[in-house]
Amino acid sequence: MNLTPEQQTELAQFPPTLRALVEAELSAGNSIVEIGHGHPAPPVGAYFKLANRVTTCPRASGAGLNFYERNGSSHSGEFTDEKRFFFVLEPPNPPPPEPDMDAIRKALEPKPDPLVQLAQRPAGSGGRTRIGAPAAAAKSASAKKGSVRKRSRASAPASESPVADKAVIAFESPTGRTHLLHFIDPRPPQQVQFALERELMTLLTPAMDKDRLKWNAVAKVNGADYRFELRFLAALPTGNQYSLQTEVSWQDQSATNHEYFRKTSASWIQMWTRDLKPANPPTEESQLSEPYRALCQDALQAEATLDSVAAVQQAVIDGLKRGGRFATSHKEGGTQIYWRIDRFVRSDHGDHPDHKEYANEEVFLGMLRQFCHSEVVRHVGKTPLSEFDAWKLILRRMQCE
Repeated sequence: MNLTPEQQTELAQFPPTLRALVEAELSAGNSIVEIGHGHPAPPVGAYFKLANRVTTCPRASGAGLNFYERNGSSHSGEFTDEKRFFFVLEPPNPPPPEPDMDAIRKALEPKPDPLVQLAQRPAGSGGRTRIGAPAAAAKSASAKKGSVRKRSRASAPASESPVADKAVIAFESPTGRTHLLHFIDPRPPQQVQFALERELMTLLTPAMDKDRLKWNAVAKVNGADYRFELRFLAALPTGNQYSLQTEVSWQDQSATNHEYFRKTSASWIQMWTRDLKPANPPTEESQLSEPYRALCQDALQAEATLDSVAAVQQAVIDGLKRGGRFATSHKEGGTQIYWRIDRFVRSDHGDHPDHKEYANEEVFLGMLRQFCHSEVVRHVGKTPLSEFDAWKLILRRMQCE
């Protein structure tokens, strides 16, 4: 083993079982690539990151070691002591195969507009073109119209209805991407806003733009700059129609990391929009209706009374007493925070089980603020987050029945 004096000093602090593991790996030809005192180790502990996976012992808990299988960007498996102060980390797993970008771009190419095709037919050609059907099939159907019984629009099968081929527009450059999604949703605008704020963990600022309602937000996600614009487009009998535009830029990042941001930005957008139902954008004349204006006013006034930290905290308290809760779940366990009869309860399960009850609201709110802190500030970047905005995001995190 060829350890520097500094490495020997660090290794001497490790528990005997972890120290023996490091020494065995070095003897087997493994090497140390990093020593640190941050995540996953607490400041009082440390970690050794190896160049290769552990081969001198089973990758499982036992013999005084606790093993956890991870799949993060910084490391994969981790061996630790019972107190979880010291860690021996394995390198991160290799990245998955790259997606076929040619196939993705081809799928996103705009498809021919069937109405335009219809308008461009030679005069007197007659017949009805099936939306999405090739032009040759349309001509064949026209030639045989004398032998085929005509069907009304009402009796046409569902497969002949227009597909949402204009719902998604996406562009990509070496240092950014733009993703525009049109979608339909039965919920009123404020509920769509609140749901997106919960997903994005950033607040959307409403504004009227030429009689139309929109929201804007910015976020810093893993070092990339994100800009969001949600628009309420139309109130229709079939549901309210919206658009969500996401612009991502990583031009200020090192060129060696551009591929990482290209992949992760696509994954983030896919996760944030996974529950939204794509739909073709509405026609211009269908947008400004009386129901639309009424819904805009309702959305702008939805939280007019939440004008202070105390008001938002009271909304959190009231929501919990109506059956709401805060919950987390991960490989090492999870937490449930809820109201029961006459007090608030925090129940932790997994590697570090605990159970606490709070009869005092002020003490409970202090615990809740600390519990939610890392979640509500993870996308703010270097911009300080006000206590008011922090509590608004905490309110969004609450799961309501």
